[in-house]
Amino acid sequence: MRMPKFVIALLLVRTCGASAGDSLVVTDGFHQSDDFTGRKIIATGLMGGILAISLVWSYDSWWKDTKEPFHFQSENWLGGEHRGIDKIGHFYTSYFYFHTFRNVMLWGGYRPSKALWWAAGAAAFFALTVEIGDGLSDIGFDYQDLVFNLSGLGYAITQTEVPFLKNFNFKWSYVPASGFELPPRFTRHYDAHTYWLTANVHNLLPSSLRTFWPEFLQLAVGYGADNNVTKREGVIGLDFNLGVFCAPNEDILLVRKTVDMFHIPAPAVKFTEDQKPRYYLFHTN
Repeated sequence: MRMPKFVIALLLVRTCGASAGDSLVVTDGFHQSDDFTGRKIIATGLMGGILAISLVWSYDSWWKDTKEPFHFQSENWLGGEHRGIDKIGHFYTSYFYFHTFRNVMLWGGYRPSKALWWAAGAAAFFALTVEIGDGLSDIGFDYQDLVFNLSGLGYAITQTEVPFLKNFNFKWSYVPASGFELPPRFTRHYDAHTYWLTANVHNLLPSSLRTFWPEFLQLAVGYGADNNVTKREGVIGLDFNLGVFCAPNEDILLVRKTVDMFHIPAPAVKFTEDQKPRYYLFHTN
């Protein structure tokens, strides 16, 4: 199997010159400003646009053809018909939205404290709005979904305050067997989702051993489902830490931080219920 060009490029790009001793310091790389510049206006509009598009997509995906009195409906936490993929998806969604909103606000020049609280509020607003929308549809308001949303948001917020937790990040991969749709319909293909927890091994090793582990390479464990979401599956593999590569400007930095919340295909071993382990040179989902 030929190695994808983006992996070759990844291996050739030089890493930023941070020493191992300061690798845990929270340095977002964006410049803050007290002036309300055009960049802040763009960042505010971009965050509002992401929220609006997400809500319109949610309506089009789940609510437009259903009208129900507000009602509750809950699954059995991680043991429901979707094998917990939907619950972990709620966790990751809030995690992703918080970091995306915060990075956009920092890119716009907002102070870290303001970026944090605006990002937290926007992510919480989206999560609550989606659950209310579900409550007015045949899906139903699921407090368990909201618990996972708030848990993902809580972990993301804690990461910004506790630098050590930045060694453990969540990522997502999604490749449906039938191909991608436009607009995407993520909940139609739960068996195309894999959610990952990555560990920055280089930072976690004692300083005397760090030279033996590349900064850009991480370990990752993933969770998904197979066979029309009837079988659980776990994955152990490698992950690429894009955060160690230099960005020439803040625009590229924002893109890099966003892309780094997705799992790039890498070697992995998959364990599915009632099946033998499967080995992948480039695991996709």
